[in-house]
Amino acid sequence: MRNISWTQARVGRFLIILVALVFYTFLLYFDASRYFPRAFPGSSSFSWLNWLSFDFSALVALFFWAVGALVWLFARHRQVALLLFSFCLAMMATFAVENAAASNDSASSLIGAGASAIALLLFSALLLVFPRNFLAFPQQDELSGTSETRSRGQRQHPKQYYIALGLRGYLIALVLLCVSSLIFSAFGSFLPLPLVNVLNILDYIYRLMTMVGLLVTILMSYFSSYSVRERQQRRLFVIGVILSVAPFLLLSFIPAVLQFSPQYVADSEVTTIPIVLFPLALGYTILRYQILVFDMYIRRAAAWMVGVVGLTFLGYLVVTIGSVILSKTISSYVVFVVVAMALLSPCIWWLAKLVTERLFFSEILHYRTLIDGPDIMSSETFDLNEAARLLTVAAVNTFETQEVCLFVLDEDTGCFQIYPPLTEKDSHDAARRDLAQQLLQTVKIPSHEGFAWLDANEPFLINLAVAHRPLLLSEAMKADGEVSLGLGRYLAGTTVLNSAEPLLAAVQAQGRMIGILALGKRGDRQLYAGPDFEAIFHMLARFSPVLEIARLYVKESQHVAILNTLYSANTLTIKDYETIEEVASAYTKIAADATTTGASLWLYNQQDNKVHFVTYAGSGPRLMSQQPTMSLHEMDWAPWFYHGKGKQAWNGDATNVPSCLEQAPYFPVAWIPLYRGKQPLGLLTLTYDRPHLFSQEEKRVLEMFARQCAVALENASITIELRAAYERQKELDTLKDQFIITASHELRTPLTAVLGYIELLAAYNSSLSLETRADFIAKAHHGCDELALMVNNIMDASRVQLDAENIKLSKLSLGEPITHVLEILEAMTKREQRTVLVSIPAEVSVMANAIQLRQVLLNLMSNALKYSPQSSTIEITCETDDEHVLIRVHDHGLGVPVEDQLHLFERFVRLERDMNSPVRGAGLGLYICKQLVVAMGGEIWVESSGIPGEGSSFVFKLKRGTRGSDTNKLALEHQEV
Repeated sequence: MRNISWTQARVGRFLIILVALVFYTFLLYFDASRYFPRAFPGSSSFSWLNWLSFDFSALVALFFWAVGALVWLFARHRQVALLLFSFCLAMMATFAVENAAASNDSASSLIGAGASAIALLLFSALLLVFPRNFLAFPQQDELSGTSETRSRGQRQHPKQYYIALGLRGYLIALVLLCVSSLIFSAFGSFLPLPLVNVLNILDYIYRLMTMVGLLVTILMSYFSSYSVRERQQRRLFVIGVILSVAPFLLLSFIPAVLQFSPQYVADSEVTTIPIVLFPLALGYTILRYQILVFDMYIRRAAAWMVGVVGLTFLGYLVVTIGSVILSKTISSYVVFVVVAMALLSPCIWWLAKLVTERLFFSEILHYRTLIDGPDIMSSETFDLNEAARLLTVAAVNTFETQEVCLFVLDEDTGCFQIYPPLTEKDSHDAARRDLAQQLLQTVKIPSHEGFAWLDANEPFLINLAVAHRPLLLSEAMKADGEVSLGLGRYLAGTTVLNSAEPLLAAVQAQGRMIGILALGKRGDRQLYAGPDFEAIFHMLARFSPVLEIARLYVKESQHVAILNTLYSANTLTIKDYETIEEVASAYTKIAADATTTGASLWLYNQQDNKVHFVTYAGSGPRLMSQQPTMSLHEMDWAPWFYHGKGKQAWNGDATNVPSCLEQAPYFPVAWIPLYRGKQPLGLLTLTYDRPHLFSQEEKRVLEMFARQCAVALENASITIELRAAYERQKELDTLKDQFIITASHELRTPLTAVLGYIELLAAYNSSLSLETRADFIAKAHHGCDELALMVNNIMDASRVQLDAENIKLSKLSLGEPITHVLEILEAMTKREQRTVLVSIPAEVSVMANAIQLRQVLLNLMSNALKYSPQSSTIEITCETDDEHVLIRVHDHGLGVPVEDQLHLFERFVRLERDMNSPVRGAGLGLYICKQLVVAMGGEIWVESSGIPGEGSSFVFKLKRGTRGSDTNKLALEHQEV
């Protein structure tokens, strides 16, 4: 609705301007018909001077129409626009009929007098409301205030209230006098003489009162102006008026009043030419702060105008003085004029430029003084926050506002971040925070970490980068089809601007935008315009190199810090890590700390051709949190650096996405394979929880670190293998020493017994009885059997690994090897009066090797006989299922403590309680049993509570040979009484 109303208003204004143009054309025709004689060129009364005078008047009238139309179209203050437009139309009418009025044409004189009277009234009213509205009551923005606001203003500001009230009375008096002047001009010839005299006096009073009022208003307005902008507007207008009338006053009017010789009085037709500057100065004064371009060209034009006027006046003075002093000598006169003009012209031209800067554009000088102050930047700085602070402080001092934000480009993220960073404690940051929040909310960007991110690819930033001037936020956000054309590019309309709208300026360096200066409302609540834009560009020209140097220094410092952190991995000592996973974790943590990302590492396994997840470190998002393993294709073993697409759903629009990822992630990713030569070793990934752009230099650094990590992993693998081999060698040495100790201890006992009985027989054989001799021989024989069994176990332990690799399995009936073992141990069981109970299903068979199965059973039975009391019972039972057979050998000895059961099947392991007991052993029987059972595809374990008397059960499991019935039982009972 607002755009529609603005369009309708613009169309209405165009219609009014067209009507004014038609009126201008009509007046010119009316003036020409009254001014020129009936016979045009070719008649005896025709004169080119008449045409020149007519053209000049028409040109001045056209200038007034053009300035009034421009102001009427674009001025924001509609009250001022209406007054100026009406004043310009009145002046247009005055000059349009000037020639005919000068020829004493009554109708033209009437129009000219009435238009000039109205122009004086309108001009007086215009000066009372622009640039400051003196007619407004305190706390009242417009003339149409209510009685309540007037009474409140009267109570709070009595002086201002009475001034406004008096000026309103003055304006009403001018209106009445203007009406009387119009009556006098229109009906003076028809009224009685006394009334005509009164109206004539009132007309003089009106014109005198308006001229005096204009001077007083100008002085009052200038000295009461509290802002640089208001004083500048008033100064521009006053000097414009002076320039437009000064030539006429100095060259024509004053010499004529002083009765100079006619040759020294300039023709008024020529000296009134600068009157065209009057409407230009007036229109520019009003529109200057709506012009969105530099004042540079206008300043140059003004300097040229002042220079031309100054040179003209100088020429007049030199010619006049020369003619007075050297009038008798023509040659001396000419030399004097030439030399004087040659010497004084450069000074006048320089003085014109200086006067223009000081008087017309002192506001620019004021800005430069603030920006170029030596106390603002006493020394160069390489700190980015300090450089940003210098620029923001300059903006604060220049525009007297705390609402200043500077966003600086961070090339790592591809975003603009706010500098200096916002803090909660600093009260000055409240205004900056509000401005940043307004900016982000307007462009609909979610805020991050203190309003830190503005994506460089945002359309409004692209528009700002290519703009030739600072842009208001609404201008920067326009689409291409909405960009203003024609004068709309340089003039601000009434609907797009408000004093609270942020102004954005691009900070350029090395041909690109490195920063965004955002300015809130000015301290005087005025709108930004041309002079402010020039001040902004002057500010940026001074501080952007400092900002760029600081930015590059910070970037280089960050790069060096990353390199130092990454290459701190060179100080790691591989021998301090036990596994390759620990080395991988250390390098992953270094990568995460250096890049402030989430780092993950996978190791490649050649057996399954997959990479296995090892470790994660850092704070970035997980790339594949649900995938402990991944299968990589050939194309996946290539580096992949992905910038991400913003915090949104998975989009899958990136190229070269690894096949193990379903879609491209929304966050930036560095995917770096690890190689050992041409052999893949693993994968390192870095994930960023912030926007990030990978530069070529950063890619090269990360790939170098990946190669370093691969070398470290390879060295760690070799070191760990060597360490394992060394540990195995130490273990073998320990086992060898343990074997020597055990063998020397365990073999010595039976050997000593055999040797002792042999020595007894040798010494006392003749004196011993047959029973004693037979007993000695039996005990010596028993020691030899025990010694042979221990030696066999030692030999079996040395070749059991080789035998286990060559074992061939076949289906065996379980009863056969048990019967064979019982027959071997029959003598021992009878001697110790043992009872062996065997409960085995008759048809149970297992998949085993007969020799190895008998050896397992023999060792388990031998241990049961050795470590259980004589006359106790030993049970051999089995349990079957569809696939396996469990054979259990149970004794009623002391049992095995629970804490010793874990190591019971290792080599040379014996219980501490048995080391000094009469029971001999090398600690190899159970080790041999385990190796043989495992080689036959089974398992073996011990079941014991460790409570004396409850005994132990040694159980081993083998695969079942056939499905037999469990109903028939074979009970073998061997009992020796």
